[in-house]
Amino acid sequence: MGIVGGGRLGSFLLRGLLRAGFSREEVVVCEREGERARALSRELGVRVVESCEPLLEEAELIFLAVKPADLEGVMREVGGKSEGKVVISCVAGVPLRRLEEGMRGAKIFRLMPNLACAVGQGVMAYSPSSRVGEREKEMVVGLLARLGVPVEVPEERMDAITALSGSGPAYFSLIIGALAEGAAELGIPEDEALRLASQTAKGTGELMLQLGLRPEELVRMVASPGGVTEAALRELKEGKVAEVLKRALRAAHRRAGELG
Repeated sequence: MGIVGGGRLGSFLLRGLLRAGFSREEVVVCEREGERARALSRELGVRVVESCEPLLEEAELIFLAVKPADLEGVMREVGGKSEGKVVISCVAGVPLRRLEEGMRGAKIFRLMPNLACAVGQGVMAYSPSSRVGEREKEMVVGLLARLGVPVEVPEERMDAITALSGSGPAYFSLIIGALAEGAAELGIPEDEALRLASQTAKGTGELMLQLGLRPEELVRMVASPGGVTEAALRELKEGKVAEVLKRALRAAHRRAGELG
């Protein structure tokens, strides 16, 4: 398979594929920026090329992991040469219609992963185009399952999912960082505070997923009347933290729509 774009998302996809058991010989990366290309080759041991031509010749499946501003150039290069290829676009905000116009004959999926795909824990939300058959869909879902949790969604929801899951690691990182800083101010060593905050976030997510708990149920389980947690929740409510997070999500959603 091929990956066009060796930046942050492309490199995390690559790490996830290698972690999932794909060999370095099975993946080719197209990255034009010299230092980034050399770093990928040196650190991860994969073949890195400057043009899409080797990917089009050798790969059955191609990920597009470039910035929206770079997509037009990639589609001009790939163009009609993508006939029959499975192309998975991770380009935020760009609809299937535009992708199909630029890569006629390709079997196209629109995908919004997040960076947790590097450790097999990504949210892998996808929308297949009308040209995709059952064979291609089965192949892609099987691949995405090795990178995280594949979820098929209607394309009209993709911008909202980009705002929630695609950008989500940044939101949670900010929250974890704030908790760790606060804990360090209370006397916990900085590295230990960060590890504890990260594990608490991870464990809370697993608890909700595995036991099927709603957020408000878990809050009630932890918070006792007049207790420690209730004192903290009072501060969060007065600071309107929930409303701020909702506003942030709406801003990300608007921006995702503008990119298309």
